[in-house]
Amino acid sequence: MTGPAPVRMERRRLLEVTPQDDGTFTFRATLTDESFGGNYATAADSVVVHDFVVVGRVTRELEVLELEAEAPTHPYDLCPRALAACAALVGGSLQSGWRRKVLGVGGGTSGCTHLTSLLLSLTELTTLSFFLQINEHLPYDRASRSTGAWMAVGLGLAPQLGDACHVLTRDGEVLTAARSLPDPVVRRPGTTAGE
Repeated sequence: MTGPAPVRMERRRLLEVTPQDDGTFTFRATLTDESFGGNYATAADSVVVHDFVVVGRVTRELEVLELEAEAPTHPYDLCPRALAACAALVGGSLQSGWRRKVLGVGGGTSGCTHLTSLLLSLTELTTLSFFLQINEHLPYDRASRSTGAWMAVGLGLAPQLGDACHVLTRDGEVLTAARSLPDPVVRRPGTTAGE
């Protein structure tokens, strides 16, 4: 015998990154808070409390070129007032100073904690965009990873990947294998050899 569903809250995040023909990346990030099994104004089994969407475009170096936010679902009519401050983030770098910039624009009572959390998470574009950039040059498979070729291209695109995590330590086996290979030819989309 089963009883009523337990009362709970769920936060879902999604980050989609898409390479563009001009070498930039567009992105869509969402943060949704949903309550289940609670006491609601309707007979629904759940209710979305917060739903924020941030869309934009970044360069390959992760400079923010475009950024827009919306709040399709929010608990108070005042909540969307925090969205306008996002325009001040255009021109910022997701690789350097992003946290300070986001908190300066929307931290504390000048912003919304949920929107701020979503904006701070945009630094995760780093991993996704670097993967897409490396994958432009070679397939993601066991051979490219085990020979060091995958990270050789990665280091050619983004030397700062060294010491990014416990696997990518500068003196660890993965980057040692990558450095043992000849420097790969890494070109930006739309360029030819010699450019």
